[in-house]
Amino acid sequence: MAERDSGAARSASASQWLSPDGAVMTPPGARTPLLVVFSGPSGVGKTTVTNELVRQGWSGHIVVTATTRRPRPGEVDGVHYHFRTQHEFQQMLEHGELLEHAEVHGNWYGVPATPVREKLAQGTDVLLTIDTQGARTVRARTQGAIFVFLAPRSLDELVERLNIRGTDTPEQRTLRMLNAEREMAELQHYDYVIVNQQDRLTDSIEQLRAILCAEHCRVNSQRPTV
Repeated sequence: MAERDSGAARSASASQWLSPDGAVMTPPGARTPLLVVFSGPSGVGKTTVTNELVRQGWSGHIVVTATTRRPRPGEVDGVHYHFRTQHEFQQMLEHGELLEHAEVHGNWYGVPATPVREKLAQGTDVLLTIDTQGARTVRARTQGAIFVFLAPRSLDELVERLNIRGTDTPEQRTLRMLNAEREMAELQHYDYVIVNQQDRLTDSIEQLRAILCAEHCRVNSQRPTV
């Protein structure tokens, strides 16, 4: 009789199991999509890490952020960012098209909400590469997201990264460093931290992969809601 009841409980839903006390459980083998928020100070290497993750065959989706800043040499609209004018960005806000938005270093950035919801509904992992302001907004507006902080080994190393990049004026670099100190204070609110050392990109990729794997193996993982 007990065996027949157990079978009935399992057949009630293809995507749910019931525990002995009646609680809904994720069945073994079921894959819950992840919503990963990937943050860190400007210049720490967030884009480099995520690009390499994709190059190595990660099957998830990285959401392309909208921004009002001008493209840097080699950047392509719709690939690196959705480059928008101030007016176009304001229209996106007014139409409720952004999951979050923030002003960073004098420019506006925002995450389009539609691709996040569509990919999660398809069962695809979604990764948001955003600043700490945006991460706070996502934390307040969503449930079930995973927050990963990418940190430099030291602020001195971050200065060296920004100098090597060479795309900012001295005034912009100074502003980025001031903001970096504030952003590092947000680390305590994250689930994971990865220290991205120069010339150790492989280590950072392996750690991020390990985090994704661990989250997929979590018992009764919560499906993210956006």
